Amino acid sequence: MSLTSELKRRSVFKVGAAYLVVAWVSAQAAGLAFPAFEAPAWALRVFIFMLMIGFPIALVIAWAFELTPEGVKVEVAPTGNTKFFVAIAAIAALAIGWYFFGQPSYRADDPQAQQGPPSVAVLPFANLSGDPAQEFFSDGMTEEILNVLVKIPDLKVAARTSVFAFKGQGGDVREIGKKLGVTHIVEGSVRRDGAQIRITAQLIRVADGFHVWSETYDREVKSVFAVQDDIAKRIAGQLKGSLTKVEAPAARTDIDPVVYADYLQARTLHRARKDLPRAIALLRRVTAREPGFAQGWAALALSLDVLVFFEGPLVQQDVGPVIPQMREAVARAMALAPDEAMTLHARGNLARAEARYLEARQLYERAIATDPTYPDVREDLSELFVNTGHDDEALEAARALVEMEPFVWIFINRLGPIGVGSQRDDLVVEARRRLLELNPDQPWGVLYAFFLEAARGDRAAADAAIAAAHALSPSGAGTGHALWRWVHGDPAIDDASARQEILSDMDLAPYAAHKGDADLFFEAIDDPLTPQLRYQKFIFMRYASTDLVFKDPRAKAALRASGFEAYWRATRWPAECQPLPGKAGEKDFACAAIRRPKAGA
Repeated sequence: MSLTSELKRRSVFKVGAAYLVVAWVSAQAAGLAFPAFEAPAWALRVFIFMLMIGFPIALVIAWAFELTPEGVKVEVAPTGNTKFFVAIAAIAALAIGWYFFGQPSYRADDPQAQQGPPSVAVLPFANLSGDPAQEFFSDGMTEEILNVLVKIPDLKVAARTSVFAFKGQGGDVREIGKKLGVTHIVEGSVRRDGAQIRITAQLIRVADGFHVWSETYDREVKSVFAVQDDIAKRIAGQLKGSLTKVEAPAARTDIDPVVYADYLQARTLHRARKDLPRAIALLRRVTAREPGFAQGWAALALSLDVLVFFEGPLVQQDVGPVIPQMREAVARAMALAPDEAMTLHARGNLARAEARYLEARQLYERAIATDPTYPDVREDLSELFVNTGHDDEALEAARALVEMEPFVWIFINRLGPIGVGSQRDDLVVEARRRLLELNPDQPWGVLYAFFLEAARGDRAAADAAIAAAHALSPSGAGTGHALWRWVHGDPAIDDASARQEILSDMDLAPYAAHKGDADLFFEAIDDPLTPQLRYQKFIFMRYASTDLVFKDPRAKAALRASGFEAYWRATRWPAECQPLPGKAGEKDFACAAIRRPKAGA
């Protein structure tokens, strides 16, 4: 009789299969139960080891003993004993080897096993409400839990939008954790039903994929802050062996659930740069009903700041003057939470809008130090650098942002203006490629090559670039295409209409410079309706890249009045502008256009 037949006759296969199923279920249950009873980490490893050692023992019992009507009897097998017991010894050796050498946490040469500072990524919570319109609520829960975790000392938290790249993808949390470079993963779900919510959350160790902690919360929506705080505290408690401090931030005052939903929806619109008037209206309602909610005031200031870039003059007119509204919102946020990253970010944007660039830079850097995972402020820091002609710092800030958040088009977009301002083809090409990959409908990326060639003064290359942009995105590049034809005398473009177009949007001022009309250029950049855009005056001059603009006395006056000279004297001068030689340089400076050739040309 063969060994296989003997194994079947003695039901060894059946016993082995049944044991594996029971052992797997037991291991999963232990993975949830042990942390709940605050068992030490080694207890779970020992339990699994005992299950593994029990497997060969169960096989030996099945092989050696037979259940008969007379009871259990020892039955000596006529064949295969040696092979069977060699295999059993091998299985036992593998179990012992796994326990002492095979576990990721025991491998000294495995980078993933070397714990170091604990780190966490909060994957997007699944929306189980059955209503896709509630997606903003589950996404908001993810971000708010992350906001609490980031305040825990010594805990590294993966950036917000990076984790959203894995939304709805599923997959092995161990692989996701390795990609995000963290030791632990938090995942969960949200089910919202009217005033009730059910939130599940679980902490998973990346090294071996085991659950460290899991909890389900059935609460009213009005206590959502308490749930978020408790989740953060429980996670900190589970990681307390690696943290020098385990105190989670102080509990927050609960907020009206309707107001909270409005806030999350407004933040979603702001992040996507969609329907900003609605975002502002929602945030006004939030701050009216919950005036003690600091994040609502800071978010209102930030949404007001970006309105001018994404909405037309009529919408801006309906909203009203931005800077006074930003001042009020920032003041209220400062009174409530002066050291929060979002408050510091809003303060920085207000300082920038009021031409206090050095203060804005310092506030942005404070916000980054307060919350290194908060990406939005890094985008504005990079923008401040490029708009003041500090290209190296702008690129460094943009690279840090894009490395942290590689899947957000508005962040990738920062590379384009740096490429145009510094006249670097590689950055323009990279921005175009990555923007089209992320958002094919967004026209900004297709225009940067044109802006660069126009700034260089290469008419043929600029013609080809604007034609290609127009072919790819007629709606996005249509205005630029028409104005470029106007610049070069196309009689089909009405002169009065073109001039009015430029005066209605200061972003179009460089076309006036390319036309050779300095009066129109300076009138366009001195738009009294959008004083918050004064920090862009220098980059408009760079985009024009012509001495017609730079050597006009109005350029120096505009740069002085808009705070650029004071900032440059406190930091450093850009390539286009330098102080005059000798003593005169203490009070005066001069600017000239710089046209850099293509690399290799």
